[in-house]
Parts: sequence; structure tokens; C-alpha cells
Amino acid sequence: MALYPSNPMMTTGTLVPNALDLRSRPIRRGDTLYYAGDQAPTLYRVETGLLRAVRLTPQGRNLTVRHMRPGDIFGEETLHDQPRSHQVMALTDATITPIHLQHLTGAELWEVTRSLSTQLQRVMNDGVHIQDGELRERIARYLLNLADSSLGGTHPDNLRFVRATHELIAEGTGATRESVSKLIGEMRDDGLLTPAYRCLTLTDEKELRALSGYHG
Repeated sequence: MALYPSNPMMTTGTLVPNALDLRSRPIRRGDTLYYAGDQAPTLYRVETGLLRAVRLTPQGRNLTVRHMRPGDIFGEETLHDQPRSHQVMALTDATITPIHLQHLTGAELWEVTRSLSTQLQRVMNDGVHIQDGELRERIARYLLNLADSSLGGTHPDNLRFVRATHELIAEGTGATRESVSKLIGEMRDDGLLTPAYRCLTLTDEKELRALSGYHG
């Protein structure tokens, strides 16, 4: 398990100090917090940034199965005294705070339950990115979803963009990088996207939404 330096920091939400160690840990973009099979001593809460949980498929490819956004509590394997089931990586610079299960009150456990329930609903909706429609539709849907996260931004001309590689999109849509690159080229030619290095501008967001059926 990767270890990161700790800094005293105020925390958000309703969890009280004795449930938190009050040492939010910075994680740099691309770093791994833990790997599948690691021990699971604590829960974590995302304070800033965007993380993802990755699972290795039988074909040896990474598949993104979950995104964790600010306010999300994750690492629920500790609730079952089981090792980590996924690798968790930072998609942006982020901070997380450990939450120690043994110190949680009943009210705080309810907060954890609510967070995990909300994420379960989101994961079920996000499953559409991988399972429903042709790959072109799934790419459009996934980009629109990421545009609403910490990976998204807005240009001065009000066009939105997503900081994402073709590999990341492939892992989020259950496809190969080669297939994603080919379709992004076609979507560029159709005026839907403007690719740049590690960045995709949503040139025609209205048409992307029509293509994807995304209503986020």
C-alpha cells in the first residue's frame, strides 16, 4: 500500500473529530492509494479531486468500475474485514481523509451508509457507459459525465472540455484504446470534438447529448 505524508487540515461533513484522524492525505494525479489485495484498515472520504477504482479484467485490461468525488466515502471492504477488492488511483490531484470505523457513532455510521448508497446508485447509472449502445454513444456519454467532474473545465469561449487520455476513456467504456482513438478521430471529423494533448473539447455538446442520451 502506498503511504503519503499527512497534513493537519479541517474536514467537511458531519463526522466528528474522534472518527477522523484529522490528517488529510494529499495524493498526486496518477498515484495509487491502494491495490487490490491490500489490507483494509480504514474507510476514506474524498475532500478534493477525483479518484477511480480499477479492476483488472480476465483479458488483462484495466476497467474503471467507479469514480469517487468530493464528499464520497469509500474503502467499504473494511466494513466486512476483507482485503481491498480494487486498485484506487487519483485522476486529479486530490486529498482524502481516513475514517476509523471503531470510532464511529451510530449517526456517523448512518452518514457512511448514505454516502455508499448514493454511490451505488451512481455506479448503477454509470454502468450504462459500458453496457448500453455502440461505442460511439458510450464515448459521448462518458465524456459528458467526466465534464461534470474535476476533470472538466470551460474555455473562455464557454465550450467545455475534459482532461482525459484515450486510454482513460477506453478503461471507462470497456473498449480498447485503438477503438477509442479511431472513433474520437471520426467524432472530430464530424465536428463533435476537438482533440488536443490530454484534452478533448466538447465542440458540439448539444449533438453529443443527443447521441448519448445523457441527461446529467
